[in-house]
Amino acid sequence: MSNPGDYFYGWNLLYKTIEKDINKKDDLLIALAHFVLTKHSQFRCIGLGENKTLAEEEESSGSELLPDNWNADEHNYALRYIYDKLLYILLGLRTEGSIIITLLNVKTRKVSNICLSADELVSDIRGSITKMIPSASQLTDRYRRELLEPVYQGQNKSTTTQTNTTSTTTDRPDPLRIGMPLHPLGQYHPAGVEPRPFGFPEVGRGDLDPFARGGHGNLLPFPSHPGPGGMQPRFDPFGPLPDRNIRPHPNPDHLPPPGFGGDYFM
Repeated sequence: MSNPGDYFYGWNLLYKTIEKDINKKDDLLIALAHFVLTKHSQFRCIGLGENKTLAEEEESSGSELLPDNWNADEHNYALRYIYDKLLYILLGLRTEGSIIITLLNVKTRKVSNICLSADELVSDIRGSITKMIPSASQLTDRYRRELLEPVYQGQNKSTTTQTNTTSTTTDRPDPLRIGMPLHPLGQYHPAGVEPRPFGFPEVGRGDLDPFARGGHGNLLPFPSHPGPGGMQPRFDPFGPLPDRNIRPHPNPDHLPPPGFGGDYFM
């Protein structure tokens, strides 16, 4: 918050209308929460209680001021607000040494709450906002983050719209691109041949596509051994290999007959 004075503009007017009613520190914490809702989020207070039914005449009513008897109950607070024709209920429950403030969006049933210690936050119930609540700027930030934003319908709309816009922009093709998109180096894929999943190397691609990057594989004979009439498809022989006078092992017919004594001059 760059300028606390600008943010709390209007607080003095609200405080003057409730100064005579404030008699405990928890009252100031509820009044500050009311100020955040009405001054900076455009909520309008339409009365007291926990009634979750919004009457038709209440949709066009509401005020920035706190209603009469807003702190008459010694243990609980219950204030009703309207924003964009949606009903919100602000509740405050005083416990021993702390106060639990809850905000309910009646339509979506979203609930948020914050637990505060009035003795630690409030120094006095009379004076300026910085005198009464020295950490007022930090406390209003907590009200927005922990109490308001989790249930505030306006925040949800803004976030959803931004997400959808980003997704649509990502899927839109580039209008300045000419021709088909280029593939990364080393990943040429001919028409009708899908790329390998998971980035596996293109092993055997040349056997399927003679024009693939890296050569034609074994689909065609090598240029150093062209077939008759130029390049011919390779023919794989089948059956036993022909005898090419290559004998890695002795021929059994060349072994000496049984009983031969080794006399080569017989």
